[in-house]
Amino acid sequence: MIIDKICDAMDGDYTPRDFYNYVSESECFFLEDYSISRAMDSGTNADVQRELCKYIEANLYNPEIKTFINSFTWVED
Repeated sequence: MIIDKICDAMDGDYTPRDFYNYVSESECFFLEDYSISRAMDSGTNADVQRELCKYIEANLYNPEIKTFINSFTWVED
């Protein structure tokens, strides 16, 4: 699940390529709009943060995770 990879990033384990590949594969099976990987492909860091926060909200995960998401650099602009 994508939340697991977000938690890994919170623990300091983050490689952009690995995160992207995991998200893309997960979206293929669970999300139909590919919004996170699309943001990583052609958006800014703020776009990725927005889509990850939407994911947190849609799945009713702890909203405090959004604080981390919005403070982390997922992609270089």
